[in-house]
Amino acid sequence: MSYRIDLTVLSEQKQFCRFGATLHNLSDQDLINWKLQFIIDRYILPDSFTNGDIEQIGSFCTVTPEVSTLKANQHYYCEFSINTAPLRYYTDGFKDALVLECDGEIKHPVVVTPIALASPYRERSELPEVEACQLALVPKPNKVDLQEGHYLLSPNSQITLQSIRAEKAATWLQVELESLYDFKTNPIGHSDMLFRDNPTLDEGEYILTVSGNGIRLEAGSAAGFVHASATLLQLVEVTEQSNTLKVPCIRIADRPRFRYRGMMLDCARHFHSVERVKRLINHLAHYKFNHFHWHLTDDEGWRIEIKAFPELTEIGARRGVDMELVPQFSTLNDVHEGYYSQDEIRQVISFAAERGITVIPEIDIPGHCRAALKALPHLLQDTQDQSQYRSIQHYNDNVLSPALEGTYQFLDTVLTEVAELFPSPWIHIGADEVPDGVWVNSPSCKVLMAQHGYHSSKDLQGHLLRHAEKHLQALGKRMVGWEEAQHGNKVSKDTVIYSWLSEEAALNCASQGFDVILQPAQYTYLDMTQDYSPDEPGVDWASTIPLESAYHYEPLKAIPDSDPIRKRILGIQCALWCEIITHQKRMDYMVFPRLTAMAEACWTDKSQRDWTDYLSRLKGHLPLLDRQSIKYRQPWKNK
Repeated sequence: MSYRIDLTVLSEQKQFCRFGATLHNLSDQDLINWKLQFIIDRYILPDSFTNGDIEQIGSFCTVTPEVSTLKANQHYYCEFSINTAPLRYYTDGFKDALVLECDGEIKHPVVVTPIALASPYRERSELPEVEACQLALVPKPNKVDLQEGHYLLSPNSQITLQSIRAEKAATWLQVELESLYDFKTNPIGHSDMLFRDNPTLDEGEYILTVSGNGIRLEAGSAAGFVHASATLLQLVEVTEQSNTLKVPCIRIADRPRFRYRGMMLDCARHFHSVERVKRLINHLAHYKFNHFHWHLTDDEGWRIEIKAFPELTEIGARRGVDMELVPQFSTLNDVHEGYYSQDEIRQVISFAAERGITVIPEIDIPGHCRAALKALPHLLQDTQDQSQYRSIQHYNDNVLSPALEGTYQFLDTVLTEVAELFPSPWIHIGADEVPDGVWVNSPSCKVLMAQHGYHSSKDLQGHLLRHAEKHLQALGKRMVGWEEAQHGNKVSKDTVIYSWLSEEAALNCASQGFDVILQPAQYTYLDMTQDYSPDEPGVDWASTIPLESAYHYEPLKAIPDSDPIRKRILGIQCALWCEIITHQKRMDYMVFPRLTAMAEACWTDKSQRDWTDYLSRLKGHLPLLDRQSIKYRQPWKNK
């Protein structure tokens, strides 16, 4: 270890903290003409920085010290301030650091020590001890009649279809039985797993019956057969005999509480391989989710191949020190890169469809567009715009201009390719977090405002989004976006609002006549920390969300069942933003077991939901997670 950096919280107030950072030169060589680089996800006030100057792009910071030589076995110290709430977790500190020497010709890795917090949380979230439930079904079915005895699945067992709708579900069941239990069905046998049409059952509804005569899965939809298969997979018990399983005799009549049950995965901040994406989608099928929202573009990466604009992936899918997109969030010395070809996307769409899941793509506009702007400057950069702004992620160059012809050429081309690629009837266009101050000093935007009688940047945002909505409608698609999509009052009520700020914001949109998907960050964001220990990974800007908090999210709790506004609430979605999710183990830890709690909020009637009962079922369900090699967060420590 030749170089080490320490970060200490010196003082903190409600929305202001002072920090001290010390770089130790532990080598026997002087550093000559050096600079310090580090990653921190909060904005450092430049005028507060001591003993040097700092430049910050997003989370990437470069420090030019006052003294150009740092002698061997000496240290460099600086202080700075951030307008932030007090920090509680080690993941709030430096993510990586690097020393550049001799004007960048030499790079030295730096060991980053955990941040010295001024007031870490002391309380802990502890779960009550419960007995593992034998009938460990998650989410809980709405009507269960458990009977005596078991049915034995043997080497002669066969899947039989009496419904064309059941083909994909039957294939999935066969694949999962072999993957989880090493059980192979027989192409010729006694037809004891029967998929049968029941036209009286609504979308997603199913009846599963296990008796001495075999197993019958009934549904009136392809989705219902998938959900029945998911329940059957949780009922299966292993035996000591090879290729033999047993299933308890039971009758389950079940239906979804909400018709939309989704999860969003951010693949822009950090790229996740096709196999990792498929793995998550398969998990979603096990818990009866039916939508996968794929966040494919953002400031830090463009992850979808657009054949008309290869620059979007050639430039916009790569981050590194000497690239158009500089490092962000995790690593400084490595290139972070990756995107999905259109063929790979078709594979994911097909994989999801076989599991009853619709893939909704998101192309985030007009903010969160830095990767696109850097890739296509000739189309997207307004060189005369002198507006000063800073986005929530600390960029001053990440917003499309609604006054440039190139913006609309870009949008029409990208949305057309996306619409042709994704069968989903919905396309998500983001629309969130356009910062204050955009476009105010753009001559072309001023002309556009005068032409249409606009008065604010929200009017301009609405102007651009209305164009996107009309273009998508012409392509046969329905536009969906975060609640900021309504800004400027320009889009129609055909647009679906995904509400992330709060449930109150969702109800406000619904009262205006918008259809709404609930995604309140305070309960549904799986990148939030799961406990109050300082070494818990995650962020906490919305809330710390222990398993109990996730489970106790009761959507529309304050709204009477008779209130017509409920008809505007189409469903619920949880989300995993991936600023600090870089590998499979971390993803598993953040998602599980909270995903099972969210699944129950989406699926199970509120009259059937009970915290202690859920814990008992979860405890009995953990061995199935182990079978899938899911590295979940242990709900009961040392138990």
